[in-house]
Amino acid sequence: MRTGHVALAIATLMTTTTLPAIAEDSGHWHGLGVLTVANETTIKVEDRANHVVRVLDEDGAIYNADGAPFLNKARYQVAAIIDSGVTGNGYKTFTDADGSKAFAKFTVTESKPPELKGTFQFTGGTGKYTGITGNGTFNLVRLSDKVAWDELVGDYKIPTAVAGTANKN
Repeated sequence: MRTGHVALAIATLMTTTTLPAIAEDSGHWHGLGVLTVANETTIKVEDRANHVVRVLDEDGAIYNADGAPFLNKARYQVAAIIDSGVTGNGYKTFTDADGSKAFAKFTVTESKPPELKGTFQFTGGTGKYTGITGNGTFNLVRLSDKVAWDELVGDYKIPTAVAGTANKN
């Protein structure tokens, strides 16, 4: 085959083969985590009896209960604002061993101390978690004033680059 024919064959193959611009990694996730309170601020609000607002900085670890690689054996950090067990919200940060991070915000929907239930939503990430979206539920149980375990169940989607390019952040 002559050079012109090879070039024509390659050009034809390239124009007739369509690759998606973006592939996607998605799945279901079941995470089990342990948290300890690293820092806590308690503020008494005098508008009613026993009204207290707590700001918590928690640190711990989480693993994937299904043994899958998504957020398995990752650092797990929570910044929370709890208003006398009436409302609660905050942010979750998951950091893999390679430094990639996934960020989520959460809202407490049910508070029956020592148990808190709620929802979370992935809001973004870095490294291999760039562009992550998804949501789920959590069930946190306080074992003491300093230690809690957390169970998270949800779904995620991560756009990934195609053909040798990687997400970088």
